[in-house]
Amino acid sequence: MLVVTVFLGALCMLISSRQKVLKILNSIALIVLLVSTGNTVFRVFTEGPQSSWGGFFYWDSLSALLLCIIAFIGAYVILFSFSYMEEEVNEGKISQKRLSWYYFWIWMFIATMLWVVSTPNLGLLWVGIEATTLATALLVGFYREKAAVEAAWKYIILCTVGISFALLGTLILYAASGRVDGFGLSALDWRFLVEIAPQLDPALVKLAFIFAFIGYGTKVGFVPMHPWLPDAHSQAPSPVSALLSGVLLNCALYGILRWHILVGKTTLGTEFSGKLLIAFGMISLGVMMAFILLQKDVKRLLAYSSVEHMGIIALGFGIGTPIAVWGACFHLIFHALAKGNLFVIIGRLVQMLGTRQILRIRGIMSFLPYTGLIMLMGLLAITGIPPFGTFTSKISIITGLFEEGLPFLGFLMALFLAVIFAGFLYHFLGMLFGKPSERKMKENAEGAQVLWLGIPVLLVFALGIFVPESLNQALNQVVDLIMGGGGGYGELKNITKLF
Repeated sequence: MLVVTVFLGALCMLISSRQKVLKILNSIALIVLLVSTGNTVFRVFTEGPQSSWGGFFYWDSLSALLLCIIAFIGAYVILFSFSYMEEEVNEGKISQKRLSWYYFWIWMFIATMLWVVSTPNLGLLWVGIEATTLATALLVGFYREKAAVEAAWKYIILCTVGISFALLGTLILYAASGRVDGFGLSALDWRFLVEIAPQLDPALVKLAFIFAFIGYGTKVGFVPMHPWLPDAHSQAPSPVSALLSGVLLNCALYGILRWHILVGKTTLGTEFSGKLLIAFGMISLGVMMAFILLQKDVKRLLAYSSVEHMGIIALGFGIGTPIAVWGACFHLIFHALAKGNLFVIIGRLVQMLGTRQILRIRGIMSFLPYTGLIMLMGLLAITGIPPFGTFTSKISIITGLFEEGLPFLGFLMALFLAVIFAGFLYHFLGMLFGKPSERKMKENAEGAQVLWLGIPVLLVFALGIFVPESLNQALNQVVDLIMGGGGGYGELKNITKLF
């Protein structure tokens, strides 16, 4: 009922456009989302995979991991939207009547992502990822300005073309599955496919994976399929940018991971799919280094950083060793928290200053100390400075490269990360400690209430110092699933003590 309830919650947002009513409706929907998700996740990690509606919806440890991210970042973004969108209405950027449509589409966005991670059918998973495109396109172009509309069209065209490749891959897989056990309704059910994987035609599976990887890789933002991403992230309302970067990209990667696990069960093994993940991960990381160094728009800077981090996560999963996969799982969580936090705090800052240009944002620590503090922590978190958890996850992935006999790639990844850190440091230190410009800032009192916006980055900090055993064991279940039940848990149970 989780997915259906959220869809119904989205419809409830159209009842009224009054801010007080919308806050009440959103608060109720958030409680339902968090309670339902929490119950499902708890049962998965304590009792094993769960299903409902006769198996139509299905959740295992990988699904549960994504459910946590969707629910937490979704709630964080909705709560931030209350003040952010109210200010947009007051500034005349949107009308009061359109406010209900904003919440309707953002809840539809959340619902479609929940659909993606809740269906065991690879065909319906494709439908869910395509549905996220339709829901978010209207949010990207929500301001109806020329740049926003162009970004929305670019997003629709590139992602729809890309996702068409994934559809072709899905149809090829259906043909391979149908040859084994007939062309029934279960032919694309992931649970059934994993069982018959050794019997699937390896040539068809390889071809299907290539198409699926290109299709879903477009939505992830792998280079060279990434051009839609900086435009969409920079033009969308900042709360939407946080969801796009922190959650949507992970959902698209989830689709690739389902295919990656399936390919590993066939006679092909994980070598073929793993090499593709490593190649595109390293290329994405290297190319984004140049874009980050030369960027002048702060929201586009964060967007290019998202491509970089998706590359890092892909590297971890592609390497395939227990420590690398563990690091990739953790990095998936940390990136969602850190990037969601940065988009929110930068969005608040851009709204107050009226500019996205990095060179026009100066001296934040001197006149907005709370905002500056959260930005500084966000800088340290997103670049992986110890003791933030992103340091541990990155080191785990680099360690995996050396374990796999790829020291050159390990040194190259470390070099790319060092240069990217220097680029972020250059951009952020100017914004935080530079000489404040004469530009008049809109009146907007800053108080301790803004500190709650830093909760996600505080979690990244706390989890870098201490990982609860319950969380570590939950991640071990995810690692074990991704590695094909290969006993990763035994190797990983003490991994947090290594760092």
